Amino acid sequence: MPQTIKIQIKPQVLQWAREEAGYKAEDIATKLHIPTERYSNWENDGKEIPLGMLKSIANYYKRQLAVFLLPTPPPKLKTPKDFRNLAVSQAGLSPDTLLAMRRAHKYLELARKILGEGYWINQYGWQREIVPIKSGLKKGIQVFDEKITEWLRGKLKITIDQQQKFFGYDDAFKKWRNSIERELGIFVFQFSMPEKELDGFCYAGDKPPYAIIINSDTFKPRRIFTLFHELAHIFKHQSGICLPDIISEKQDIEFECNDFAGKFLIPDTNVYPIKNIKDLGEVARRFKVSREVYLRRNFERRFVNKKDFFGILKELKEQPPPPKKGKKPGAPAPPILSKSIRGEKFYNLILDAVYNNKIDYTTASDALGMGFHYIAGNE
Repeated sequence: MPQTIKIQIKPQVLQWAREEAGYKAEDIATKLHIPTERYSNWENDGKEIPLGMLKSIANYYKRQLAVFLLPTPPPKLKTPKDFRNLAVSQAGLSPDTLLAMRRAHKYLELARKILGEGYWINQYGWQREIVPIKSGLKKGIQVFDEKITEWLRGKLKITIDQQQKFFGYDDAFKKWRNSIERELGIFVFQFSMPEKELDGFCYAGDKPPYAIIINSDTFKPRRIFTLFHELAHIFKHQSGICLPDIISEKQDIEFECNDFAGKFLIPDTNVYPIKNIKDLGEVARRFKVSREVYLRRNFERRFVNKKDFFGILKELKEQPPPPKKGKKPGAPAPPILSKSIRGEKFYNLILDAVYNNKIDYTTASDALGMGFHYIAGNE
């Protein structure tokens, strides 16, 4: 009977990998079908780890096996600032969300490496055009002015009339996403994350490029709103984790970003008084926003009083959510799935880079989640 190969690693690396993946020791022990004490011993001394077990650990932590052989742990991932309600944020971040952050960070690092930091600084020259308006201050926080939403309309080249002609919410999200990537140079990624945990987050640190990351498990109207909520954070040079639907009165920045998104999607001149929920639904669909967003704009314009606003809002929340679309038979083609997750901008950047010998096929395959033959087939 062949002898089991056992590996010795630096215990600090194993602990680092677990914490970065968002697991507790008892969680991963359960997945490995071993006592928690046995796993904890590996994190204490790093000795006598069966190779098969280490491969399973690498799979759960979404790491290459070679990472566990490093002499010291790599730097911890810098997560965006948490702007969520305290009751939500105290629960921490799930493994799926932490994985999404790692992937987004990895994609941005690769984009910076391929084109250089100078390229991205030039891409974001538009930032000089939107220095936050200094005239209005709210508790010491610079607030947005309607001139910025008007500027953004022109920059994205989508008028309010064109917005109303989108072919449903799917088409609206796609067009807004592509326009933000094309005109502003901001990547828009989509990853599956727990719906009650967050709607999205963004990276807008000192080093460009920037990215908006959307929770693909939410409905399209919610994703559309999150796009512009996160864009408001980027305009303020803030990397942030957000759940715009659940905020408290003390969250000034989140209120401001919600206000920006609502006023951009539904300018004051396009807010019409609503009569009932049916009327609300029809108008919201026309502008490709959620009923809650259009209702709030009615309240802000004083077309609905406070009592009626909260009454209608309560009624909306009590209604069952619309059924999510069933998945089409068969898996989508890898290029289609890759573009859906990573966006047209990143997808095309990687293809251009591999064809111009800036990166190799292995790097491109890993970045796009596709086999070599799909990448070669696009040449």
